[in-house]
Amino acid sequence: MYTGISEKYFKTGRVLLIVTLFLISFPRSWSLYPLGLFLFAGLLLWIKHFNLNYHILKRNLLILMPPVIYFLLHLISLIIQSGNITLITDRLMFLLVPVFGIPLFMHFNADDDIVFFKAFTAGIIMVSIVLVFRIIIFVNKLVPADMNFIDYAVLHKYWFFSAHLSVFEHPTYFSMKIIWVLLIFIFAHERLKINNMTLFILSVFLSCFLVFIASRSSMVFWVVIAICFIVQLYRKKLIKGIYLFIIIPVSVFLAVISLEKNGRINDAISEIRIKLNEGGFEWKNIDQRTREWYTAIQVIKADPFGGAGFVQIKDRMREEYLKHGFYEEAKLNLNAHNQFLEAQMTFGIAGTVSLLLMLFALLYRKRLLEFPELAFSFVIMISFFLMFESMLNRQWGVMFFLIFYFILANRAEKSDTTVMYP
Repeated sequence: MYTGISEKYFKTGRVLLIVTLFLISFPRSWSLYPLGLFLFAGLLLWIKHFNLNYHILKRNLLILMPPVIYFLLHLISLIIQSGNITLITDRLMFLLVPVFGIPLFMHFNADDDIVFFKAFTAGIIMVSIVLVFRIIIFVNKLVPADMNFIDYAVLHKYWFFSAHLSVFEHPTYFSMKIIWVLLIFIFAHERLKINNMTLFILSVFLSCFLVFIASRSSMVFWVVIAICFIVQLYRKKLIKGIYLFIIIPVSVFLAVISLEKNGRINDAISEIRIKLNEGGFEWKNIDQRTREWYTAIQVIKADPFGGAGFVQIKDRMREEYLKHGFYEEAKLNLNAHNQFLEAQMTFGIAGTVSLLLMLFALLYRKRLLEFPELAFSFVIMISFFLMFESMLNRQWGVMFFLIFYFILANRAEKSDTTVMYP
């Protein structure tokens, strides 16, 4: 435990991380400033207590090294292909957060973690409320004089869905954060010390917001969460077994109904049905995602062991898009929208191995963690969404992943950090 001026650095760092987590779903730049100051506080603690933090680094190498290795892959590939150093700026967090975050993350306790979870949850709820009021005010300004708000909103309901609603970040990204809040409610609700009625109301509100965001992958994962929650209630003997056969089908049914009423998702399903009825159906051309995945697989086939390289991967993807007639994807210079394909086609086998090491490092020490079930659910959630998004290619994605990666990596015991360090 730090004392004196070091304790002030530590407490300041803790407050800065709380602010970062609260702001992480607001416009992106807002959370970068407190995170930068948080890492600076870590640097000060490194300077003042090098031996202590070096010992902690060695003790936690299996957790700390995977993100650093993933960064080094990018750096080595950049050097080999003589790329511009600015290409790697978004990946710097893979190095900075582990290295400068050690003196802070590894000294946080369970009570600190709960505060972090609450700060993140409060931020998500606040953003959701702001977005709801924003879209209501925006649509109200569009209502003509001869119509009322309700009639206009029903007629133009698309304004309340997807990117029209989630304006601070991509709907899929924000929906993943909502999913994470729901998982925190399920696996850490007893430690949050929030009454059951409040948790229920917040869960319903966030679930409804999830429907309006219209992310297909998120809705699928929501159904899985609902089933897991119901099963957990059964295991704790809070509901009888017979209710499992009632509640689970009803939850799935409600999810399906919600999907059918969702314009964005319904349009995608209708498009697939039309293609199936017309014949000549090709999986690679179902939608934009499948075209991206197919193209990425072709790039992988060209060099399955070494990959195309960090500098050249965008050009290789563009070439393959044009080769297969995917002109819109080539024009937009789209990535694979799948982190596993992204790692393999960029760095080959080394990319896939390093990504898997980083994802599953938490599970290696699962029994030692303060929140083992929550850590397991985090890994599952991230792995699921990485199949539909290349979120670790973006600074916001790296920041979200690494912050909770290290919060969850905290051991349940702190025996080697109880000594006072002035």
